Amino acid sequence: IIPSPIKLHIPSTNKTPWEPLHVQCGAKAEDNMASIFFGGWFMISGFGPRDTWKETFSRSLAACDAFSEPVIILDPVAAQGFVERGFDSKQKLIEWFAENGRMTAREYWDNQSVQTIYRPYAVAGMEPYASHLKADPDDQIQMFEADKINIVVMGGGTQGAWKMISGMKRSEPISIDAWR
Repeated sequence: IIPSPIKLHIPSTNKTPWEPLHVQCGAKAEDNMASIFFGGWFMISGFGPRDTWKETFSRSLAACDAFSEPVIILDPVAAQGFVERGFDSKQKLIEWFAENGRMTAREYWDNQSVQTIYRPYAVAGMEPYASHLKADPDDQIQMFEADKINIVVMGGGTQGAWKMISGMKRSEPISIDAWR
C-alpha cells in the first residue's frame, strides 16, 4: 500500500495553533518568556503527521528512555496537521502520547537508570511505579505520565518537521525581559 500524499497547510503566521507553553504555565500570551529543559539522552525526528503517524510516534516513544521525559517539538505545519486530525488542544495530543507510549515491564525494568531512579519509589508503594513493578514481564506499561510530556511549537512554518528529545523541564518559564 502506498501512503497518500501529505497535505501541507502552511499557516499564514508562524504561531502555534494551541496555547504556547508559557501560557500553559500561567504567563500572559504577550510576555516574552523562555523555558529551560535539561536532557539530551535521546533525539528522534521525522516529518508529518502522515498516514502512519500513530505507529511512528508509538515506536518513537517506545525507543525513548523511560527515565527521561520527552519534549515533542513541532513545526507549526506539523502542529496544524494534528489539529486537522482532531487534536484541537495540546493537552489532547499529550494525553494520546502518554497513553500510547508503552513498553513491556521487562524492558522498562531492564534499564539501569529506571532501576536506580524509580525502583525505590515502586518499593515504597508510590504509583505508577508500584503497579509497574507488580506487572507481569510481558505486560505493556505506560512509560510517561501526561504531566511529564511537553509539546513545544516552534520553527519557520514551512515544513511538517518534528523532533522528540529528552528534556525534563527544569523551571517554569522565565521572563526574558527581566534578564535585560
